[in-house]
Amino acid sequence: MPSHSDLILNAFIIFLPLIFYRPFYKDKQPLFMYVLFLIPMIITMTFPVKIFDSVIDLRGIPLVIGSLYGGLYTTFLLFGSLLAYRQLLGDIDLFHYFLSLLPTIVLLLFLSKSYEKASANKRMLLVSGICFFLRVTVVNLYALLEGKTSFFMESFVPSLPIIFVQCIMAMMLVFMIEMIRTQNRMQEDIIQAEKMKVVSEIAASVAHEVRNPLTSVRGFIQLLSDPVLSDRKRKEFSTITLEELDRAESIISDYLSLAKPQSERLEPIVLEEELNKASQILSSYANLQSVEIVTDIALPATVYGSKSKFRQAIINIGKNAIEAMPGGGMLTLTYTVNEPKRTVTITIADTGIGMNEEQIKRLGAPYYTTKDKGTGLGTMVIFSVIRGMNGTIDVRSKEGAGTTYFITLPLTQH
Repeated sequence: MPSHSDLILNAFIIFLPLIFYRPFYKDKQPLFMYVLFLIPMIITMTFPVKIFDSVIDLRGIPLVIGSLYGGLYTTFLLFGSLLAYRQLLGDIDLFHYFLSLLPTIVLLLFLSKSYEKASANKRMLLVSGICFFLRVTVVNLYALLEGKTSFFMESFVPSLPIIFVQCIMAMMLVFMIEMIRTQNRMQEDIIQAEKMKVVSEIAASVAHEVRNPLTSVRGFIQLLSDPVLSDRKRKEFSTITLEELDRAESIISDYLSLAKPQSERLEPIVLEEELNKASQILSSYANLQSVEIVTDIALPATVYGSKSKFRQAIINIGKNAIEAMPGGGMLTLTYTVNEPKRTVTITIADTGIGMNEEQIKRLGAPYYTTKDKGTGLGTMVIFSVIRGMNGTIDVRSKEGAGTTYFITLPLTQH
């Protein structure tokens, strides 16, 4: 009767490659695949199952599967190691044993290309068939070469159930390997999809952010075409136009630097100057929309951060506010200082169409926008910039009554 412990040990050993196959399955290095399947082959040969005056082990499973997944060099290495170790174990005619293995070697070489293109189910059937073929040809050819004509009926036929179990185990191992390969491919596809999503978000964000200064430039160029415009205004508008083009270039440079992030320039930001500057930049676009911009500044205040990004965030809010007043209205920019808490609260209010509570909750989420045309990335940039300055944003709005942004930032230390 077979030794159940040895059979269970053989079954456990042949599944060992699964532990190490997952992290290295893409490499397909012949030497790695050889070692991966050599170890279970040697162990199963060392601890075989004795049954019906014969010795049965599961060496055929790692031998066949390792050859099919490892390629030509792995095949020759595994069969060469099999012959060498079998000679070391003794009590065998090595030449006869090689001749009995030869049909299986030829079959594996013949089917290797087909196996690479086969589906998972077909691979399971191929491995099962090859394992059965290996066992049938090796034991019977070797017995025939040794002159044991009665071996087929006396030992081989009674061992057929164990051989079928071996074939089923081979199918199970291939099934698990294919599951690992499928899962790894799915994981790679997910990672690639995430990368493409990030790229698309960046592309959409670049287009959105560059559109803001270009819109201002377009407005000022239209104003410059007015023949009654004074030379002082013409020079002022030309200067702002050039500054906005420089800002567009700076925005593009910032996004290009994502590939090689660099430390951004942090500096004191005088709020009075920045709000007035933002008001000037937005003025042309506001005039086209019949929107009046009011700045109400009483006390000086200075915060710390990236001046260009802060200006970009304020302009984004202002532009969104102007677009929320299609019939005209008023945009107010102001701030209040809280000396005890050492904070300043910037208030940007419009008299536009407003938002409901659900829209307010979703502000700042990628691709969420309340506009018919937009990506929502402009608002996401606003929240990101303010958080980067250790600030907070509170948005209050009511449909039909306008929207107010409260941006609280820490004051610079004296």
